[in-house]
Amino acid sequence: MFLFLSFYDFCTMLVRRICYYMRPFVPMIIGLCLGIGLSLILAPFVDENCDVYSSILADDTAASSSSDHLGRKRELESVPDAEKTNFDYFNSDDFEPRLKRQAKPKSPPVKNSRPRKILRPRYASTELGIREKLFVAVLTSKATLDTMGIAMNKTLSHYVNKILFFMDTRGTTLPGGMSIVSFTDNRADLKPFHMIKYIGDHYRNSYDWFFIVPDHTYVHGEKLLDFVNDISISKKLHMGVPSTKKDASYCSVDAGIILSQEVLSSVFENNKWCSQNAFSPDTEDNIGRCIYQSTGLACSNTVSGKTYSHYTTEDSRDFDVDNLPPRAAKFNTALTVGPLKRTTDLYKMHRYFCEVELRHTEQELEKTKDSIINMSVQTPGGRQSATWPIGVQEQFKPKSRFDVIRWDYFTENHIYLNNDFTTIQTLKGVEKMDITDILETSLDRLNKKYGRVLFTDQKLINGYRRFDPIRGMEYILDLSLRHQTTSEYTTKRVHLVRPLSQVEIVPMPYVTENSRVNLILPVTRADRDSVVSFLDSYAHTCLNSGDNTNLVIVFIYEMNETKEDVFSVLKSMSTYYGNKYQNGARISWTSLKTNQPSQLVVMDTVSKQFKADELLLYCTVGIELSIDFLNRVRMNTIDKWQVFFSHGVPPI
Repeated sequence: MFLFLSFYDFCTMLVRRICYYMRPFVPMIIGLCLGIGLSLILAPFVDENCDVYSSILADDTAASSSSDHLGRKRELESVPDAEKTNFDYFNSDDFEPRLKRQAKPKSPPVKNSRPRKILRPRYASTELGIREKLFVAVLTSKATLDTMGIAMNKTLSHYVNKILFFMDTRGTTLPGGMSIVSFTDNRADLKPFHMIKYIGDHYRNSYDWFFIVPDHTYVHGEKLLDFVNDISISKKLHMGVPSTKKDASYCSVDAGIILSQEVLSSVFENNKWCSQNAFSPDTEDNIGRCIYQSTGLACSNTVSGKTYSHYTTEDSRDFDVDNLPPRAAKFNTALTVGPLKRTTDLYKMHRYFCEVELRHTEQELEKTKDSIINMSVQTPGGRQSATWPIGVQEQFKPKSRFDVIRWDYFTENHIYLNNDFTTIQTLKGVEKMDITDILETSLDRLNKKYGRVLFTDQKLINGYRRFDPIRGMEYILDLSLRHQTTSEYTTKRVHLVRPLSQVEIVPMPYVTENSRVNLILPVTRADRDSVVSFLDSYAHTCLNSGDNTNLVIVFIYEMNETKEDVFSVLKSMSTYYGNKYQNGARISWTSLKTNQPSQLVVMDTVSKQFKADELLLYCTVGIELSIDFLNRVRMNTIDKWQVFFSHGVPPI
């Protein structure tokens, strides 16, 4: 009895201990049991479905295992083509779609990598494909460059966008102010094709129209530019005066040839064939054959209702612009005149056409004045509403007494109360020239008004002037005039207006923010403490962002400097920043020993390390750097056009 009770107690204690230790595993055991039970319950349904798929996919085998059914279910590609064609994939429950995953990229992106910066060209015109209007190529020679070439450049260069002179042999000295290209090949028949190759390599995509002309032909530049401005740039054009020598499909070189950008590109691509087939000593024949072979276009002298006109001089030696033949009307409308043999003829031509244009402009002004007067009758104020001078804005009307424009009193030698700080000031420089000019103009206009030279001498009694921001500079003069016949003096008051000239938009190339800015920072012994904060600012603004900048620190030593390097710490800092950041922005340093560390000396020394077209920014240690400021430097500094001076605000 004792043994039995002891055994019972032992089993009870053992079961309790096992339950105690197994309690954490009870949920897992229950889950396993439920899983196994559910799998056993659902197994018959799975086998039935697999049998359906096996009946579709089986070929000649009547029975197969369930595992084989599951395997063949995945192998839809093994279904014969005939069964694939007749199988209804959309309405059948036996179709299993396959998920096609996108292929992985070849080079996965690196984590925390910055997006790649878009590189833009320096000028927006290059980015947008904007081209200049007219390029002029002048065929010249060593013998005529100093005479006809110079005259051609002086009379034409200020009308066209670009003029370039091409010659076969280069002389020992070349005239200044001219763009000249010479070739080593002395064969005259190949010079036009060397010219086309050079233009195609350098200017093919920069201009809309190309004009080829020899230096012995005068070109009416203003009329030529107006002519091409009225033609659509989309036209494929080979234009000039048809040749009378050989083939009318060719244009006369003496009269000039206009080529569109598309035609020039075609000729440039076929330039090798043109060079190989230049068997004629006549330049006109070789160029015409080349253009016709490359484009299939014959010479045309009309386009869009406009006619290309050329005046041919019958005998160029006896031709004189001062004694024109009766066909002067045809002469006035000509775009080119030639050939000419004398340099003076080119200058006379230019003078004559300038006078023609001046007369035409004066006639248009008179017509415009008459039109304004006639139209003023229909206005509310009638003819009195027409301002004087005709066509000039009316006077500024102040809205309050604070807007009244003050008149300044002056004499022939002095001006009074010109500003708030001076009582009297001597007239000199342009101020003196301005007063002298209006006095001479007053005397001339008075004599023209009375139809003869009535007054020979004048003396200024009182003079008043003011600047009207709407009209221009106004003058009121009291003049004492001496009569020519009686020698008596009379007093006249005249009112003159020097109107503001027409506002002209100067064409400037628009630049982008992509160019590199080279910051030149001179550092002396006194600037050592301030450079540290400048370097921190440069690292935060430019180095961290990878801005396209380059900082060049110029450490300036005195001539009597000791061996101890006072800039050693700063050099170490700049080297540290240069090695740490390798993302576009750069930093370097150089040394300069001088007793006069002026801006001119520093820039003259450092600028030799850069190319001529690079952007240099001279700065000081107190400058505040920002991306917007650097972009303003890039946008406002244009090569051969404009420099940028940043004006800082002095501390208060």
